[in-house]
Amino acid sequence: MDENLDALETRTPFALELPTAQQIAAGLAIIALTSPAMLGGIPVLPVTIQDERRRQQEEIQQTSESSVGVYHSSAEAAVGLAASQKRLASVSNEVNKTHFHNVSEQDIVQAADRVFASEVRPELSARFLSALNHVATDTADLCMLRDDEAHYDEQLDVDSWS
Repeated sequence: MDENLDALETRTPFALELPTAQQIAAGLAIIALTSPAMLGGIPVLPVTIQDERRRQQEEIQQTSESSVGVYHSSAEAAVGLAASQKRLASVSNEVNKTHFHNVSEQDIVQAADRVFASEVRPELSARFLSALNHVATDTADLCMLRDDEAHYDEQLDVDSWS
């Protein structure tokens, strides 16, 4: 047993060794090769026609969401546009200092003229421009979704005949 104690005394304690350049390069290569697969970067090929149609519909939704708004159908976009138009009418009444229930296009143009001429408070001007921006965005969103849905329906009709 005395021999074992003597062997322990001469042994060097465990020391932390830094990885070599070759080990670091190998680790980075493994991460670079596996990260696209982990993040879903490798495309999955559709197996059936239904999978292809579903993928195309998802692309349409992603495109419309990323470029304009967050609506998934033209019906949702129409409701959003109606709400935006009501908000614009309300703010236009405030800018024009009127209380009409039916706001015409001329009233909105008159309010825009006053806003762009800096005749209203900055807070009210910002609210009017925001409401006008929402109407423009929702209108573009509605038109895009209607076009996309018409194109998708057209594709379904063509595929059903084949």
